[in-house]
Amino acid sequence: MTDKYVIIPGCCDLNRGDQALGWETARIAKDAGFSGDYSVLAERDEPVQQSIQKGFEILRPVLEHPARKFSKRNNIQYGFKLKVLWGIVSVKDLIVSLLLLVPVVRNLFVFLAGSDSETKKTIERINSSSAVFMKGGGLIQSHGGLTATYATYYRLYHIFLAHSMKKPVYIMPNSFGPFEGPGVKKMVSMAFKECSLITAREKKSQEVVKNDLGIDIEVYPDLAFYLPEKKLSKKELFSRLKIPAGKKVVAITMRPYRFSDSDVPEDMYRKFKSEMRNFILWLNQKGYVPLIIEHTFAVTAHESDGDCIQGVISGLSEDEYYLLSDCTMNCEELKSVYSMCDYIVGTRFHSLIFSLSNRVPGIAISYDGNKSVGIMTDMGLKDFVIDIYDVNAKDLEKMFTRLVATNNENIKKIDKYIEVANQYRKRLVNELISYKEKSNVVRS
Repeated sequence: MTDKYVIIPGCCDLNRGDQALGWETARIAKDAGFSGDYSVLAERDEPVQQSIQKGFEILRPVLEHPARKFSKRNNIQYGFKLKVLWGIVSVKDLIVSLLLLVPVVRNLFVFLAGSDSETKKTIERINSSSAVFMKGGGLIQSHGGLTATYATYYRLYHIFLAHSMKKPVYIMPNSFGPFEGPGVKKMVSMAFKECSLITAREKKSQEVVKNDLGIDIEVYPDLAFYLPEKKLSKKELFSRLKIPAGKKVVAITMRPYRFSDSDVPEDMYRKFKSEMRNFILWLNQKGYVPLIIEHTFAVTAHESDGDCIQGVISGLSEDEYYLLSDCTMNCEELKSVYSMCDYIVGTRFHSLIFSLSNRVPGIAISYDGNKSVGIMTDMGLKDFVIDIYDVNAKDLEKMFTRLVATNNENIKKIDKYIEVANQYRKRLVNELISYKEKSNVVRS
């Protein structure tokens, strides 16, 4: 019988960073001997055809986001009424999902549910799996507030579900923390202590888990560093985009952001777009080619880079920037695009990873959690990180000028990190092998 494995949490093909982490999780696991069929979770109505073509089975999450009941595509900012409606849905979801963690209740549900039940299918697949892998990413974090406790429960739920079925859970390199809010630390600690393996993707997260949860974990590079590329023709792509030859190309990624810590979030978002527009104008005036890349697509505005990009380029003329917006590209193809550029100024975290792994230095615009600051610090490039709240054109201009002036030094730092990263991939594979062997001994 073929072994089965499930990769959590949910992701779709529109987010090429998440896609890369899911695909690489399976590839590394297979290298470690976890051979078999792999399933990934994806929310309803999200595009998954590329992952299906890659050989993945698609499952629906058992605990879904409350937004499914009150969808709002234009969701850069959430109103109080919508939050209340989400809260009502969440209470019902909490009760049902908690009951499904009880084996007797879960078995009864599976027995009574119809053959077309997607929840039943996911439960049965996890129950029949040999292991559950949590792909890399930065999901487990909480900044406090009214929704912190439930949001953390929602993010950890499928780990708890796997634990309730006595399945080994392997957490691939993630960014963790902060863990702010009522019961958040306790909940994360409960989930982590039963996992077979937990790994961080930068030292800052390792320290947070040690200091806040008292758990020692190892650090391994972000899995997207290892993502193989599907080489595209630079000549054909640049010709299609009408990018002039002989000029340095600067990749730029931007995303919508709610600026929830600000008293004037909508003003902050407008300011961010205005400052990015001014920086793009400066790059163009300096003779660089600003190539804006729509890195992440989504069905809702908050996750779709296009909303932010349109707000920026609306104040630019067509000869002041270049735009790549192609949702048909998968993560392997998009990584190849970043390799064609000379520098990057990236808000989307994996636009930085795709670039850095191709020896393309850049500036990280940091938001939410430890990922950007942590990894750039580990690479010796912490001077090239700016918080999204602090973005202004003048500071970006100074930082970019410094980036160019220290280009050779920066590439040496990147090369050193990549060399170590390749060694750590072998270590991660070997560690997974050892845990698999232990698991086999226990089962026998």
